Amino acid sequence: MDHSKKEYYISRELSWLSFNERVLTEALDIHNPLMERLKFTAIFSSNMDEFFMVRVAGLVEQISAGYEKTDIAGYTPEEQIIAISHQTKRLIEKQQNIFMQLRQELEKHNCFFNPDITDEYYEDTENIFIDAIMSVVSPVTLDPAHPFPFIYNKRMTVIAALEKEGREYFSLIMLPENIRRYFVIHKGAKRIIFTVEEIIKKHVHKLFKGYTLKTVNVFRVTRNADIEMRSEEIADMILSMKDFLSRRVKGAVTRVEIEQNTPVYIVEFLQKMVNFKDMETQYVDGVIDLTFLFNLSSLIPSAQFSHHEQFIIPYNFENAEIFNKIKEQDILFFRPYYSFSAVSKLIATAAGDKDVLAIKMTLYRTNRDSSILASLVKAAKSGKQVSVVVELKARFDEERNIDWAKNLEDAGCIVTYGIAGLKIHAKCLLIVRREKDGIKRYTHLATGNYNENTAMQYTDVDLITSNDKIGRDAAQLFNYLMAYTDEQSWQSLSVAPFNLRENIYALFDNEIKMAKSGRQARIIMKMNSLIDKDVINKMYEASNAGVRIDLIVRGICGLKAGCKGFSENIRVRSIVGRFLEHARIFYFENGGSPRYFIASADMMPRNLNRRVELMTEIYDTSLQASLHKFLDITLQDNMKAWILKGDTFEKIVCGPNDEAVNSQEYFMNNKLI
Repeated sequence: MDHSKKEYYISRELSWLSFNERVLTEALDIHNPLMERLKFTAIFSSNMDEFFMVRVAGLVEQISAGYEKTDIAGYTPEEQIIAISHQTKRLIEKQQNIFMQLRQELEKHNCFFNPDITDEYYEDTENIFIDAIMSVVSPVTLDPAHPFPFIYNKRMTVIAALEKEGREYFSLIMLPENIRRYFVIHKGAKRIIFTVEEIIKKHVHKLFKGYTLKTVNVFRVTRNADIEMRSEEIADMILSMKDFLSRRVKGAVTRVEIEQNTPVYIVEFLQKMVNFKDMETQYVDGVIDLTFLFNLSSLIPSAQFSHHEQFIIPYNFENAEIFNKIKEQDILFFRPYYSFSAVSKLIATAAGDKDVLAIKMTLYRTNRDSSILASLVKAAKSGKQVSVVVELKARFDEERNIDWAKNLEDAGCIVTYGIAGLKIHAKCLLIVRREKDGIKRYTHLATGNYNENTAMQYTDVDLITSNDKIGRDAAQLFNYLMAYTDEQSWQSLSVAPFNLRENIYALFDNEIKMAKSGRQARIIMKMNSLIDKDVINKMYEASNAGVRIDLIVRGICGLKAGCKGFSENIRVRSIVGRFLEHARIFYFENGGSPRYFIASADMMPRNLNRRVELMTEIYDTSLQASLHKFLDITLQDNMKAWILKGDTFEKIVCGPNDEAVNSQEYFMNNKLI
C-alpha cells in the first residue's frame, strides 16, 4: 500500500466540519424535545467559534509564514481555507434554515421570536431600550477625535450610517459582554422574544439626535485565540500565562459574521478598518451568534430532556472502609450514567483519613466550585502531603486554573505546572495510605476530567484500583511530572509520549499475527478523534491482513472506511446524542483472551507525541464484561449513530421492523455494573 496517496485520507478540518454538521442535524431530530433542539443549534455555533479561533487561526498563521506543507489529505493551508469557506457558507445557511423551522415550532407554544416591532410592541421595546440598553452602551461616532475602536473577540457590534448637514458619519456600538442578549415580553399567554440587537436597530435613532439614520447593521468579529506560548522559554509560568491571556483577546481576525443585507460600502469600510478580506467574511441571512439559545431552555421546561437519575455505586465512599472494598475488587463505572460523586467523596474521605499520608493528582479542567479541590485544600491544611500538577495551558480554562493553582499553593499544596513542551492531559489521582501491612497505593484513572459539572454531560469511564503495579507506575508518573526525573520504565501503564504509541502498535501487530495464522482477530476502538497518519496506516495494514475493525469515532476521522484494497474490514460509526461521547475504550481479541483498555488519549499526533497521556488495562473479568456490553450496545445503536462510507458519514435509519436502540438511553435505564 502506497501511504503517500492522499486519497486514502480525509482532511482533519473538513472532517471536523462534518462532525459539527452531525451536531447540527440533531436539531432536526423529532425525538429530541424542542428546547433541546434549540440547544444543538447553539452548540453548533459555539463549536464554530472555537474552530475559527483555533483551527482556522492556525491555518492563517501558516499561510502568513509561507508554510506550504500539505495535510494528511494533501491540502495546502490555502486550499484548506478555501474548502472551509465553501463548507462553512453551506452550514451557516443550513443552521439558519433549521432555526427558522424551530421558530415556527416555538409559535405552537405561544413563543414568538423577533417579530416586526409594530405598534403592539413599540412601547415595550422602547422601555427596554431606555432602561436596559441606552445607559449601558457607548456609541463611538467616528471623527478625527474619535478613531475607529478596537473590536474585541466575539463582541457583537452595531454599525450605524448617519448623515448630518450633507456629511456622512459612521457610529459603532460595541455590545458589552454583560449585556442581556435577549428580552422576553409577555402579552397575555404569548411570550415575545427579542434579541438585543433587534431592539437597538429599532430605537437606535434615539442615540443620534440631529442626525438622519441611513442604515443600521450588525457584525461580529472572531479572532485568533490560540496565540502560541512557548513554555520552555519562559521563567514564570503564571505571569507569562496572564500576559498570554491579555494578548489573546486582540488576536488577528479569522472571521467576520455580518448581516446579509449590509450595504456593500459598509462591508468595504469595515474590511479596511478591521482588516479582514472577502474570504474571512461570513454573510448571515438571519440571527448572528445563536449561542444564546443555550439559555432559552427554561422558557418551556416541558420541552426539555427529562431529569436523568444517575445510578449510585453501591459502596459508602464517605467512610474509610471504602479502601478495604477497593482492595477486594477494582471499581469501574461509566459517567454520566453513574454519579461521579464517588470520586469526589473518595478524595474527601482521603482528606479526612488520619492514615492517608499523601494525595497526588493531575488537574487539566475542573469546575469553579469544585468540591474535589476544596478537599485537597482541607487535606493540605491538616498536614497531609498534597501535590497537584496543574495544566495551565488547558485551552479556555487557563484563568480558572491559575486561580486554583494560587488557592492550592496558599493552602500548602505543592503545585507544579508539568513539563516544558508537553501538555499534561492524563487524568490520574494517587492516594498513599499507611496500613497494618505497610504502605498501600490507591489509584484513580479516567478518560475524563476532574470536573463535577461536565461529569454529568460527558460519557467517560473511571477506574479505582489498589493494583500495586498501577500504583507504582502512578507514583513514578508524579515523580516524573514534578521532579523532571529521567524517563522511567513502566510496568503496567502506557504513557505518552514514551511508550503509548509503541504499545498500541504492538496490540495491532498481535491481531495481525492472529489473522495471518487463521485465528479470529478483531479490534474495537472508541475515541473522540482519529487523525494520526501512522495509526491509520496500521489500521489499514490490519484490515488488509483480515483483522475485523470496528471504530466508534465521535469527531474527527481521517480514515476512509470500507474501501476496496485498503479498508474493506473497517467500519466506522459516530454517535451524537444527549451526552457528549468522550470515553476512550480499546478492545483487542487476542486470540480468544480479550484485552480491554481505557485511555485519556485520542489517536492524534498531539496526544501521542506532545502530551502526557495514560492508557491502562482492565484486568478484572467482571469489569471487562461491563466494558464489552458497553461497546456491544454502542455498536447496535440505530437511533443516534452515523456510519462512515468512504469519506462521508450517513445517518443510520432504524427500519420499521428493527428494534430501536438508542445506546445513551439504554445506559440511562440499565445498569452496567
